[in-house]
Amino acid sequence: MNFIVYNKSKKQSFTDSIYFWGFWIILTALLVGIIERSLSESLEVVLTLIVPHVIPVFIISALFDVFFIRKRIFLFFIITIPLCYFTGLLINQWFYLVMGDANIHVNNEVLIFFFAIMFIGFRYIRIAISQQILLKEEENKRVVAELQYLRSQLNPHFLFNALNSIYSLILSQSDKAGDATLALSDLMRFHIDLSGKQLIDLSNEIEMIKHYIAFEKLKLENRCDIQFDIKGNPAGFNIPPLLFMPFVENAFKHGISSTPESNFVDVKLIIENNNIEFEISNSVAEKQNSKQDSEIKTGIDNTLKRLQLHYKNNYNFNASENNKVHLVKLKINI
Repeated sequence: MNFIVYNKSKKQSFTDSIYFWGFWIILTALLVGIIERSLSESLEVVLTLIVPHVIPVFIISALFDVFFIRKRIFLFFIITIPLCYFTGLLINQWFYLVMGDANIHVNNEVLIFFFAIMFIGFRYIRIAISQQILLKEEENKRVVAELQYLRSQLNPHFLFNALNSIYSLILSQSDKAGDATLALSDLMRFHIDLSGKQLIDLSNEIEMIKHYIAFEKLKLENRCDIQFDIKGNPAGFNIPPLLFMPFVENAFKHGISSTPESNFVDVKLIIENNNIEFEISNSVAEKQNSKQDSEIKTGIDNTLKRLQLHYKNNYNFNASENNKVHLVKLKINI
């Protein structure tokens, strides 16, 4: 059997002792008081049956940490059995001194061992609970840190794409460049308002997508057929921010070819019961270079990691490409 050694502070050890012995003192006093209807007899029983056992039990508990935990079990029993016997004899003398001629026989040698087992069990149950809480807190911190890291990778990627789009408009001397700059400003203001939040309303994510699509329409003008359909009511649904945005970005960045007639981006969002279904299809442009392929893979991998951290096995993701159409389907059970 493996035990976890736990370094507790003196304050924690003192608190454990107070809780344990306080419970037995109150329980014993109440039981004797109810049966005998005498406060003085309750105090006598507490002084003879509970208080004298505190020191030997504390010693046995310390020996348990020193020997038993370190697998020196034989040495532990060699020391504790005589300790229980001789301290039990001393407590017996104290018992008869206080109780006088009371017709009560108590085997204090066994009682010491009983209290020691109870106290050690109480301590290590509290230790196990404390460690589970600490492990859970550490796991939560790890998940939050990883989510923040993944989001920090998404945010510069998003801004980089947007600035490239405006730069292209400026180079082409398009009068849409000013409008695109203002659209990006609104988009980034919306983005900053959502940053720092672990969860946002689904309606906020929808507005973010709408802002981004409006921005892309300014850049592409009439060179792409863009649709965004929403079915169901998004109210009451919370999701991680920028959960769907990487797929929307990829559809525009990597799916627009030089032939306007073949370009399309079709986004669908269906909210039904406790399920959110996100589907996006887009035309496939010419073969991407290795750098672009790497960017696509990084964005999708990061999003899948976020999905796993947030939803475990409560989501289904599928991406496919057929007949120059790239299709992404994501279904989340909230």
